Amino acid sequence: MRIKTKLFLSLITIAVLSIITTLYFSILSISRRYERTAREETAGARKVAESMFLENLGELVRKALFLSELKEIVENTDSLDDLAIALEFKNFFFANINVMILDAERRIVLVHENSSVRYVSRDNQDQLAILSTARDPLIREAGVFLVDGHLCLAAISPIVDTESFLLKGFMLLEMPFNLELADQLKEKCNAEIMLYTGKKPITSTLTDSNGEMVFPRPSQVGTQKATRFQGGGDRFLIDGFAVEDFGKRKVGEILVGVNIENILAAKQVSIVSLLYLSMLIGFFVIVTSMLLGRKLTAPISTLAKGAEAIATGDYDVRMNIASRDEIGELAEVFNKMSESLKVQRSEILELKQFFEKIVEQSPSAIVIGNESAEVIAMNPAAEKLLQRPLAELRDRRFFELLPAFRPLQEDYFSVLLSGHPRFYENYSVMYDHEDEKVLRLTLYKIPLPGAPAEVLQMEDISEKSELEEKLLHAQKLGTLGELLSRFTHEFNNLMTTLLGHLGILKKEAGSSHPHARRVQLIEDVALRAYNLGKDILDFSKKEKPKKEILDASEAVDTVIHLLEKTVLKRIHVETLFSEGGLTLLINKEKFLLALFNVLINAKDAIQAAQREKGEIRIVADRIFVPHRQKNFVRIRTSDNGSGIDEKNLAKIFEPYFTTKGDKGTGLGLTTVKEIVEENEGWIEIDSQPEGGTTIIIYLPRHEA
Repeated sequence: MRIKTKLFLSLITIAVLSIITTLYFSILSISRRYERTAREETAGARKVAESMFLENLGELVRKALFLSELKEIVENTDSLDDLAIALEFKNFFFANINVMILDAERRIVLVHENSSVRYVSRDNQDQLAILSTARDPLIREAGVFLVDGHLCLAAISPIVDTESFLLKGFMLLEMPFNLELADQLKEKCNAEIMLYTGKKPITSTLTDSNGEMVFPRPSQVGTQKATRFQGGGDRFLIDGFAVEDFGKRKVGEILVGVNIENILAAKQVSIVSLLYLSMLIGFFVIVTSMLLGRKLTAPISTLAKGAEAIATGDYDVRMNIASRDEIGELAEVFNKMSESLKVQRSEILELKQFFEKIVEQSPSAIVIGNESAEVIAMNPAAEKLLQRPLAELRDRRFFELLPAFRPLQEDYFSVLLSGHPRFYENYSVMYDHEDEKVLRLTLYKIPLPGAPAEVLQMEDISEKSELEEKLLHAQKLGTLGELLSRFTHEFNNLMTTLLGHLGILKKEAGSSHPHARRVQLIEDVALRAYNLGKDILDFSKKEKPKKEILDASEAVDTVIHLLEKTVLKRIHVETLFSEGGLTLLINKEKFLLALFNVLINAKDAIQAAQREKGEIRIVADRIFVPHRQKNFVRIRTSDNGSGIDEKNLAKIFEPYFTTKGDKGTGLGLTTVKEIVEENEGWIEIDSQPEGGTTIIIYLPRHEA
């Protein structure tokens, strides 16, 4: 596809997507605006209807009060005919209201009907809570009541003689829930009204084309949110409120329906107008895209040809486009890019040669293999370690030629597939009937053009491993000696008890006892065992150490010199010593052993934390300790290792406590503490998990 076509299609696509996005959000905004308008109008109608409903209830109370205070009503309570005539003259006052006169015993004695229906009668009047004998008869009350499954508004007011103040009866007004009530509410709120008893429809001002009342389905009836409903051809938005009876129980609902046809029609007109406008804009966008495409494609085609030339390796190509717009700037940038690529290519070639020299001179043995484990390349260190030249191994399967490495074959392909490196700290190999070699191996994947490759990096750590084994053996011997000493001590305690009991037995049995000879033999054996244990204890007793004047800084340098090329080979050790005043009077061998154990622990902590760069810092200075009233030499050893958990800090000086598993004996820090305390010093420790550890040794300074 040509650049001009792509540019034209791109502009058209962007324009169409922009128009569609704009249309979508515009139509969504219009819909929401008209929807909000409809809902606000419906909510307003519902509020008016609810207000008018409550107003009817208040009006009913006022009318009951008014009638109960009329002179012709009060004076004619005993004459039902005159009372009926008086009510007849007030007929205009009782639109859709049934009037009932009750005697002092709350029995209906006269009924004047002004509504199409009447629900309250002598048979069911006891369903009105306001007629209860328990209430104060002089209180005027009103409310909504459910009478034989029908809803009505009812109000009661006492009829009292103003001269004698005697209760002569009651005025009871009833306004049933019927079409007349619905019409009243419709007139006030200018919306359709539907009345329900519970979920059962009563009446509705909303009718279909045949004049039949229309009710929303029961599932659409609700008082919590507005619901769209289509009845009689028009669409309505329905909202409503609950009707509660005199006891605050929900007994019905009044729904308000607002015709939203005009709102929907206005919404449709707005959307259609927007669509026409979008189509007109789209037409102009297409025409403009075609014109811009023709103007812009010529220099772009030139740039494309230049890019093809660069792709073939011609970095001397230059663009001559006389344009002051972005295309001209792009041509200038293109020319700079061409020049930069030419320079970078030269630098990359030099860098490639530089890295090849690094690999070639690396002390670590490096073997590079392909996805079939065939050797691609390796450096001279690998040739020396494997004792095979590259020419002998190139393009041949590494694990077939060197069976000693065959256990790594599965991990080799696993790393190749997953990309996750594998590390082997102590990998033993033996080939060509030579001594065993211990290697540190790393397998990791590298990207190469065409296919992935994998690097096997090897480092001969045989000498280091041998040294560590010797150190571990020495620690084990020390541990064994400590255990033997403790065992011998306990053994002698047992033998002392045994000899005591044998002495008592020998004395009680006497020399004439038949087993006296046997008891004597047992005592001789026990005594020999006791003397043997005593000899072992005497041999293992600590002799008074021979002390000498020693400079702490020189001792630290001695230990570092012994360990830096083996145990601390990959760890940077920094020292800082105060000038003068670091002399100690101490046994040199024990002091060196203490420093040795401290550094070994620091090394192990760094390895456990797997730090990329291990660091140990040793600071030696002198300090005056007030509570001892003397000068001390303070030696602080800090590492960036894994640190010590708070729960283990109290146990680290206990014999045989270790967090190193099988690699530790638990006697290192115990030995350090013992040596320091033998010389009237003490040891402190500061450590945080993953935050490193600082061990501080205080020893009395030797005053010359």
